Amino acid sequence: MHWIMSNLPPWNSWLALGLYWMPLALCAYGYTIRAACRFSKDRTARTKADTEERGYYSPTITIGTLIGYAVLSVTPIANLFAAIFDVSPKLFASMFEWFGKVLDIPLVPKRNR
Repeated sequence: MHWIMSNLPPWNSWLALGLYWMPLALCAYGYTIRAACRFSKDRTARTKADTEERGYYSPTITIGTLIGYAVLSVTPIANLFAAIFDVSPKLFASMFEWFGKVLDIPLVPKRNR
């Protein structure tokens, strides 16, 4: 018990940083960008629906969506899974595409005919 109490505090801060605070920051950033993009699309869709005679507008972002993003961001285990499987792939898609282009170089080049 003494070993746990004396050696746990340094590891505890690193665990908290890696397993809670970094996913929280990533989720907060990713969900803020996603909400802003959806809000922008909703504004243009509503404006377009207002100008048409029989235009129809269905909102894609609601108060419940924003509350869900906030709850998901601050819930300890959920924010880790959301950061890994929901936010990161969409947030870093351009970086993954770039890696794919860089690593798609053939080792043996095509023959010139």
